[in-house]
Amino acid sequence: MIQLTRREQRWGIVVAAALAAWGTYAMAVKPMRDRIGTLNRIIPDRQAELREVQARSAEYLALRRESEDVQKRMAEQDPDFQLLPFLESLTERQNLNAHVATMQQTDAPPSRSGYSETVVEIGLEGVRLSQLANLLGAVEESSEAVAQIGSLHIRKQSQDAMRLDATIRIYSPRTTLETVAAEATLR
Repeated sequence: MIQLTRREQRWGIVVAAALAAWGTYAMAVKPMRDRIGTLNRIIPDRQAELREVQARSAEYLALRRESEDVQKRMAEQDPDFQLLPFLESLTERQNLNAHVATMQQTDAPPSRSGYSETVVEIGLEGVRLSQLANLLGAVEESSEAVAQIGSLHIRKQSQDAMRLDATIRIYSPRTTLETVAAEATLR
């Protein structure tokens, strides 16, 4: 065996310690520091994505609840409900009979199988904005009908700046008999 001097032994220990320190740094410390730097860069992005997913989830749940409410209201709606007579009585209750220029009903093509839609277009002339807002609110908040405003076009009357002409399309969905029968067999 080779005999090393004390100085060589010290240098050997120093070199071995330096190699061990460099190996530890290269194999453990540097990869951890690199990974921490990467995580510090990625975590805020992932947190932003998480917040977006949570917001979309809340939006989805709200839309799902709203859809279930509409389905429930459609199921509870009187099967003999007619949108046109309902809107005629509503305009009468809102004292808008003198302002109704046209009111006609059409049946829209079904957007989904098992459902049908009735569409009524109302043409109003010379109404105040408050009267129009009250009518729209009454249609949307009605408990006896599942109806919604599909479109609204407002024009100023040329002779009176305080009066408006409006065309409103109101939609009322309903389930057809085949949907009700299918749902009854599934339960």
